[in-house]
Amino acid sequence: MKTGIHPDYFTDAVITCANCKAKFKTGATKQEVQIEICSQCHPFFTGKNVLIDTEGRVDKFRKMQDGATGRKKKARKKKTLEERVNEELAVQLGKDKEKEEQEAAKKAAKKAAKAEKLEEMKEVAENTKAAEAIVEEAAPETEEAPSAEEATPEVEEAPVEEAAPAKEEAPKE
Repeated sequence: MKTGIHPDYFTDAVITCANCKAKFKTGATKQEVQIEICSQCHPFFTGKNVLIDTEGRVDKFRKMQDGATGRKKKARKKKTLEERVNEELAVQLGKDKEKEEQEAAKKAAKKAAKAEKLEEMKEVAENTKAAEAIVEEAAPETEEAPSAEEATPEVEEAPVEEAAPAKEEAPKE
């Protein structure tokens, strides 16, 4: 054997089970080794159905990669169908509520415009009534003036004669 190329061998290495915390001594190239499940707690060997809390392969791989690079990535939580449906319903409700508010604002604006027009019409009516009252008061005081039809003399219209167009002969060649 060449010297300096082989790893150190530890004859008293400790293997620890992450599930049941059992410890075993054996020989290995690492001083301490952790395993997810051992023969003392595995359902095949014990005959018991036990829920084993282990991480998924992908999560374990990502955890290993994050540890190697030194930076941590945010874990993405996958949304359930119920959460996605609830979000869509919330968005739709928000749109419906906004549409109702806009319609209510339009109705209020129309009512305000109608009320303003009504006020203007009332004001015009009051002004015309006042003007008619003033005219009626002034009418008996003044002499009756001839009406517009009587004041203008009638003008007779002279008959218009149409001149017949003269026929021109085309030059002969």
